Amino acid sequence: MIEARLFGEFRQYYAGNQPSGTAIYLPANAGETVGQVLAHFGIAPEAVGNVFLNGRLMPRSVYPITLGYQLTSLVPLAPDAFLSTGVRSGDRLGLFPRTMSAVVV
Repeated sequence: MIEARLFGEFRQYYAGNQPSGTAIYLPANAGETVGQVLAHFGIAPEAVGNVFLNGRLMPRSVYPITLGYQLTSLVPLAPDAFLSTGVRSGDRLGLFPRTMSAVVV
């Protein structure tokens, strides 16, 4: 299972009225990517601000690297590289909309 947590306005993609950050468990399929998880919820990639994988930020700029965040990479990812990042059973995803990007940068 993959644990996904949706924050901010992404809460609208929950089935029912769940609080922001409530865990949703999805079956893990071989070769699944972050982009496919977004598609499962109907979230457009351009609406995504920050993605956390197993508690680590996927850096999309150099700024969080200089601040010492726990990161998935020590170099910024290409703009859409997070979409092709693989996820597997036991992984945890935190998905934040662009409107909340300044929270982490």
